[in-house]
Amino acid sequence: MADRLEVKYFVDRTTRTALGRDLRALMGADTHAGTGGTYAVRSIYFDTPDYLYYHEKLEGLPNRDKPRVRVYGDDPGEAAFVRLEVKSRRMTHGHKASTVLSREAYEDIDAALRRRTLPPAVLLEDPAVRAFFHLVRMYNLEPKVLVQYRREPLERREGGRIRVNLDDELVATRRLDLFGPLGGAHRILDYGHAVFEIKAEDFLPGWLHTLIGKYDLWNEAISKYCLAVRSECLLSEIGRANDEY
Repeated sequence: MADRLEVKYFVDRTTRTALGRDLRALMGADTHAGTGGTYAVRSIYFDTPDYLYYHEKLEGLPNRDKPRVRVYGDDPGEAAFVRLEVKSRRMTHGHKASTVLSREAYEDIDAALRRRTLPPAVLLEDPAVRAFFHLVRMYNLEPKVLVQYRREPLERREGGRIRVNLDDELVATRRLDLFGPLGGAHRILDYGHAVFEIKAEDFLPGWLHTLIGKYDLWNEAISKYCLAVRSECLLSEIGRANDEY
């Protein structure tokens, strides 16, 4: 379980280029980055039949959850593991229950989701798996949309660990194949635009505030899931008639 401060910004193509240059001068590459300093991320997000989590995010509720499964790498079919996560927001801080599953273990998870049952008991010994299926069972969650992007991760140790991500080439699709070819995907940001994300344990250091001011960035409640839903999903109107997004 992780507890951290997280802020996000939209950046245009020109800002992305200059900001990336400045960040690389101040920070080192994340140990998980590939030889080019980036890696691909593919996630499937879960929600209720009438998109409760989507609407909670739009309304800015202080307490909310976001379950997802995720693989890394340019060829998802070759991914050796799956990361299962429940990201939660509790007032101003984010929490994340996360676990790494083998492909074989994930097949049991996926089968349980399809049958709407629980996975084998040995998997439920993992706190993150328990938290995930607690939400699945309580809210009748189902997979909604797949999101993929390319991430440039950088980090620096300064008191605690500070991590930034520059996420480019965001696309989404309703074809929910975690390991197969990316079919029917659509771009969910303008060409060249990216999401700049900062994660810190307690506070942002002065040099990051300086960069934020230099590029006149404004913190926004950015959700890749919500961007994908607006792009790909037909929202239920039952009980959600006032949605303006």
